[in-house]
Amino acid sequence: MFNFAGTTHKQIIGISVTPNIGVEVIQTDRKSNQVIKYGRRFIEYNFSTREIQDYGAFKSAVIDLFNELDINAKSNVFLTLPNVHFDFMNLPLILPDDGINTAISSKAEESYIFKRVEPISAWLDVNVNTNTETRHIIYSSFQKTAIDEIKDVFADIGSNLVGIESAYSAILRGIYFSNLCSQEIAENQSWNVLLINTNSYAIFSLVGTRLVDYQEVPLAIKSFSYEEAYQAITTSVSQILPNYPARKLLIVSQADDICAEVLKTQIIFDEKIETIDCNKYAKKPFVDVAPEITSKEASSITLSAIGAANSQMSDFLVLNILGKGAAAQQTLYATFMFMDKEILVTPDLIRGASYILSGIIALIIIALVGLSMMVSNMSSKELQQIKNRTTSIEGEIKALTSQDGFADINSIINGIILANKQAISFYDSLASDIPSNVWLTYYYNQDGNKVAVEGVSTTINDIYGYYKSLKVLSPQSSIKLNRLQVVTGPLDDIDANINDNQKMFDFEIANVQSPKSQKAAQDPNSQQANKNNANPRQSGTSVAPPVLPRLEPVDMN
Repeated sequence: MFNFAGTTHKQIIGISVTPNIGVEVIQTDRKSNQVIKYGRRFIEYNFSTREIQDYGAFKSAVIDLFNELDINAKSNVFLTLPNVHFDFMNLPLILPDDGINTAISSKAEESYIFKRVEPISAWLDVNVNTNTETRHIIYSSFQKTAIDEIKDVFADIGSNLVGIESAYSAILRGIYFSNLCSQEIAENQSWNVLLINTNSYAIFSLVGTRLVDYQEVPLAIKSFSYEEAYQAITTSVSQILPNYPARKLLIVSQADDICAEVLKTQIIFDEKIETIDCNKYAKKPFVDVAPEITSKEASSITLSAIGAANSQMSDFLVLNILGKGAAAQQTLYATFMFMDKEILVTPDLIRGASYILSGIIALIIIALVGLSMMVSNMSSKELQQIKNRTTSIEGEIKALTSQDGFADINSIINGIILANKQAISFYDSLASDIPSNVWLTYYYNQDGNKVAVEGVSTTINDIYGYYKSLKVLSPQSSIKLNRLQVVTGPLDDIDANINDNQKMFDFEIANVQSPKSQKAAQDPNSQQANKNNANPRQSGTSVAPPVLPRLEPVDMN
């Protein structure tokens, strides 16, 4: 089933370049979270120019590893490189993409690397504040000349280069893949990564899967003796680490001069500390590997290599120089599970599915035509309805034909994701920013952006305050304060001490007519009954426990 001609299952092959380690080629199985192919070759890296020393040697190393691991040279390849420039920046929300790229280039040019070569960058939003109309972005920059050299290498090999990224963001995905901080991520807790490099160390502060802060400190470790190197790192880190309180600290060492296990004993940190050595001190692998991979090879795998092979993970940021997202949209394909098998959504698969869909639509048209013949004796009004339906379906077929038989899968997926995000933003409002004198009695959501909220309050100001908070959570929404009126009668659903003479205000915030409103509009008696039921009070009696809002299921259609 689902066996379309020409469909191929192209895996993402991860390639990572790390100073003092060389080139790693890796392939992972996303279903089992296991490394199934791995190899390494040493090449020189120039710390002064921050790029590969010899691109010819790099090309030869990649070809040798492809042959050794039996990897097709035409595979999709995602490459990670040692960090050149990685930072956060605050920018005006109104600034277009071109302006953001210009601002990033200007900031990157403060580095000595980009005083003589042009930078090329990738960026993503970390946080958008509509109140201050600012956006907080994270970005990564490389030398354009180096990127062009790398593109030429893979063009010569025949590989499909779908992404180039900094090792820093790839390392975070490697940690996620290895489940080293799975509890903190699952519980959305704060955790830190202390990354030791040959010439610097970096601290990454995360909450769940979200990177919230980062700091890199230059430190020439090789200039110290063995004992002095540990003391220098400990002294420097102890001044910075208190600024990043967290539930866990993960120490990762990529420098042969520093053992993460030894450094752990000297770092002062009140919470749990775990370590990973991606250097000569590595003793055991921190990920599952296939039986074909030796224990020595397994213990040598770096986190950046694992991150390169798993660039499709949507949970962590991907700063792809070749395009936003996990990889260039025209070359990286999504996958789905069917009967315990991972299916790659390639253009051939989409084309085959589109042809089948077209055939189904054609059969429907034939059936409709036959039906129209059978009902030739029907009234002209009924016949015209069938003709209108046929015309609509023919229009859909023409639209599909104009796309060369392709179904716009990305538009469909993006629409679903947008609707879910909008729905979640409104759901979040039920648990936050609700004034103490506002009680919700009804909630309805359709298609993510169509919402109706009803409630009561003792003050008009609190109602307006809650309405504004909903607009902040979803500023693009068209919700309005449709109803605001004084309510009389008993009120025992509210967990507050309200005297008999205090006014209560009934309100509705909505941009759609909810099923409850429709029912009330059809039955005035029911409308009045609902209003009384939402606000019953008995004079002189104690207040009853609160009643949760009557939530309508989200309309998924």
